[in-house]
Amino acid sequence: MGPKRIKIVKVEEVNYEEEVAALKTTLEDKNKEIESDRKKHEETVANLKLKEVESENDKIEINNLKRKLSESKHIVDELKERIKCPVCLEVPQTGPVSVCPNGHLVCNECKKRVGNACPSCKVAMGEGKSLLAVTVIENIDHQCKFVDCGEVFSHEEIEKHSKVCCQRTVSCPHSSCNVKVGLSKLLDHFRDCSFLAYRITLEQVSAVKTLYFTPTNVKGKKDWFFKLSAFTCEDISFCLKVEKRDWLYNVYLVMLATEEECSEYKIEMIVHGYGRDDSSDDPEVSFKFWGKPCSIDVDQKEWVGIKIGQNRMEQILSKEN
Repeated sequence: MGPKRIKIVKVEEVNYEEEVAALKTTLEDKNKEIESDRKKHEETVANLKLKEVESENDKIEINNLKRKLSESKHIVDELKERIKCPVCLEVPQTGPVSVCPNGHLVCNECKKRVGNACPSCKVAMGEGKSLLAVTVIENIDHQCKFVDCGEVFSHEEIEKHSKVCCQRTVSCPHSSCNVKVGLSKLLDHFRDCSFLAYRITLEQVSAVKTLYFTPTNVKGKKDWFFKLSAFTCEDISFCLKVEKRDWLYNVYLVMLATEEECSEYKIEMIVHGYGRDDSSDDPEVSFKFWGKPCSIDVDQKEWVGIKIGQNRMEQILSKEN
């Protein structure tokens, strides 16, 4: 038997140090992320608990504010009730407020109507004024007095609002009509006004519009009646009115807006016979007006327009040029 042979296998040494180090680094990074997430979670939980406390505190504070507001409203309502006018049953929006010797109040407008007798106790009112009532008026909010508005303003703003409120009360431009309506409903009233010989005609115009009128003659009299006409320009409504007062025919262009808004417009009106050139300067057959339109808020006695005498109007209406 021959000698045994031994096979020698060379075992190479494997180095795991780099892989272990890399793994350690990865584990450390993961631990840091876990720790960071844990801290964020703890902070979130702490914030939620804090918000719960704050929310509860807010609820308490809100309830306290509601209670205080309710108490304040009750006090204000009591004050309003004390200074309410016994005649119109409204809280005055401006002073002075008259007071009788017994302490009863009456607003300035109603005092003009009731005279010198106190509407509550009938004693002479005298010249007494309530400084306390004025102090209350100046420190409370006021609701707009016009129907269909209902907005609330401070004492400093309520008067300004009343002048421009789209629901403010205005009079029908027709002299024979005593109806008073909110400005926003005036055009609707025109359509139903019983004093108008014709229904209103509404036209949309961009700048200049020639309006022709066919007057109605009163049988047996030298009088003519004209229909009321309205039109809209630049979203502003106007009303053209012709009426006779005594021996004069008056022509007005009424703007359904405040005096201040009217002052921003300039108008030119020419009254002449049908078919004539509106640039005619013949004083016998044409009349011209240049100025601002009349405001619907102004008393009709103060309106300014064209005034035409009876004879001149007859000449205009008889022209068939």
